[in-house]
Amino acid sequence: MQMGLKVEQTIDEETGEVLDYGGFFIYVDRESLNTIEDVSGFILDLMDEQKKGNLPYDLLFLWDSIGSVPCELSVRSNKNNNEWNAGAMSTQFGNGVNQKIVMSRKESSPYTNTLVVVNKVWTQKPESPMGQPKLMNKGGFAMWYDATFVVTFGNIMNAGTSKIKAIKDGKHVEFAKRTNLQIDKNHINGITTRGKIIMTPHGFIQDNDKDLKKYKDENTKEWSKILGGGDFDVVEEVYEDVTPNYYEQEPE
Repeated sequence: MQMGLKVEQTIDEETGEVLDYGGFFIYVDRESLNTIEDVSGFILDLMDEQKKGNLPYDLLFLWDSIGSVPCELSVRSNKNNNEWNAGAMSTQFGNGVNQKIVMSRKESSPYTNTLVVVNKVWTQKPESPMGQPKLMNKGGFAMWYDATFVVTFGNIMNAGTSKIKAIKDGKHVEFAKRTNLQIDKNHINGITTRGKIIMTPHGFIQDNDKDLKKYKDENTKEWSKILGGGDFDVVEEVYEDVTPNYYEQEPE
C-alpha cells in the first residue's frame, strides 16, 4: 500500500490477522527468482503472454535490486562473482530484455512496457594517489548503458542525505530523509537536473517547509502513539560520513 498500489487485504475474521494481499499487480520475491536468469525469464514470459493477448495491458516491471541477485554460475559455484554476474546481466538484459522493452515503444506496438531497476553505485579505488576514482555499478553496466533516464539519490562518494526525525523524551521516529537528487537523460550529453527531495515511507514530497509541515500534520497521530504524545520536536541530522564508497571485487 505504501508503494501506491491498490491492495485488497484478506483478513482472518477471528484474529484480525492479514492472511493475503491481492490487487492489480504481481509480486515475486527471492524465493521464486533466485538468479539473474530467473528474473529475465519471468519478465520475458509476461511479455510473451502480453503478445498472445492474455495480458492486454501496458506492463511496468519494478526490480529492487540488481546487486542482490547473483547469476546461475555464481549460485552453482557457491561463489558470488561480480564478473560472472555482470556477464549474465549483459547477456540476459543487454542483449535480450532491454531490447524488447525499447521495441515496445514503437508506434506499431499496441502496448508500452517499462523497466525500473534499483542498483547501488560504487567507486573503484584510483590506481595512483593522484588518480581519480572510477564509477562502478554492481552487476556491470548493461542496465546503465540501456537506461533512458538515470536517477541518482545521494552522492557517489558519500551518502549525501540527512535524517529528519520526530523526537520526544529520548524516543524518536525517523520519518523522512532529505537527499540530493540528480536526473540524467541518458545518451544525450549535458542534460542533467539536480536538486533535493524528501523521501518518506509513503513516497516522495517536495523539499519545502509547506509540504514537510503537511506531511507532519497528516502523520502526527501515528507518531504520537510511539512517542507518548503529540508535543514533539522535529530535528534534522546531517549524515556526515565522508568515507569514499569504494567497490571491492570479491576475491577469486
